[in-house]
Amino acid sequence: MSLQAGDWVIQNSANSGVGSYLVQLAKLRGFKTVNVVRRESAVASVQAQGGDVVLVDGDDLAERVKAATGGAAINLGVDAVGGKATMRLAACLAESGTVVNYGALSGEPCMVSPRELVFRDVSLKGFWLAKWFRTTPPAKQVALLTELAGLIASGKLSTAIQATYDVARIKEAVAAAAAGERQGKILVEPAQA
Repeated sequence: MSLQAGDWVIQNSANSGVGSYLVQLAKLRGFKTVNVVRRESAVASVQAQGGDVVLVDGDDLAERVKAATGGAAINLGVDAVGGKATMRLAACLAESGTVVNYGALSGEPCMVSPRELVFRDVSLKGFWLAKWFRTTPPAKQVALLTELAGLIASGKLSTAIQATYDVARIKEAVAAAAAGERQGKILVEPAQA
């Protein structure tokens, strides 16, 4: 699938680390994003990162997406949640759109209705980074990782950090990472010599 500047992409789990990176990379490439979160308290942080549209997930998601984008065709959905959230993303896509799933935060298998698969020709594909490393030519891997490293070094790609812990405080770090309502990553640093 080839996206052009001005095209829309929709994702769920938009307040996650991957979600944040997707918003930033989409902006750099001129794409517009619809960002779906699971709680109202996550909306402001995704908007602050540059998300064009941020909505709380729900059964009427497709109607709200259509209203927020003026009915724009969305050809790509990125799903980290699985379960019925996958179906709600698929319902937001244009005919022949694709949902790419890379996680199962819901703990449930991806669900897509026959309406989307059969009558609207929506596709569901999986993405696993380990397989990408096994199947992508080394030169292409190096080119992409070099590009990403350059964006990080220049400050054009970043992630929020809520707290940093010394490895001796690993139990606190794990508890902080598991806590809900975080506003950034929890980092663990090696012990200082």
